[in-house]
Amino acid sequence: MSSERPEMPYEKAVEETAKTVGKGLDLVNRAAPAVGDAYGFLIGDRIKEHRARNADAMARKTKRILDERNLEETRALPEDLAQPLLEAAQKEPRDELLTLFAALAANSMDPARDDTRPEFVETVRKWQPIDIRVMQFAKTRRETTEPYFKVGEVRSGLPTFRQSALQVSLDHLESLACLTIHPSSGYLLSAYGDEIMRAVSENPNA
Repeated sequence: MSSERPEMPYEKAVEETAKTVGKGLDLVNRAAPAVGDAYGFLIGDRIKEHRARNADAMARKTKRILDERNLEETRALPEDLAQPLLEAAQKEPRDELLTLFAALAANSMDPARDDTRPEFVETVRKWQPIDIRVMQFAKTRRETTEPYFKVGEVRSGLPTFRQSALQVSLDHLESLACLTIHPSSGYLLSAYGDEIMRAVSENPNA
């Protein structure tokens, strides 16, 4: 009986999807197995499979976004974005965040876009799903005549979250420079936060 481990379906999916996305995401094909092998003696094949599945999910989302734009061609994903995106995606099973990573990759590969910076990846990977909702709220408010807001207003706009949880999110986003705060006026989406929200948007006109 052969002692070789059979190829997992997720590994094949990563390989095939990476080819369709472009040269930049070929790193998924090369690096995902390598990461799994490097940590295999500690975390085992099951973790390797989860990482491959997450990377594949991001790659498929990236392909969908690019396909919807009907681009004649795409550019290669820069390595200073490809590597951190791959590492972030492998460790992230939550769909909301994988979608943001996919949008960052797609916008980096879209010749019409030039607004994605490597540090955006490091910031977004520190977000939680509640932070995404707060950032969406802040983005909407910044486009109005009353861009400043306080935690109570966020609570009214996002009633499913506890006010204390929203306050923790606001404090966290401020520490990441995504929000600024005025002592009397309240919170405001920062220029840095605004640029991140544009970079994670699937809308090419954002």
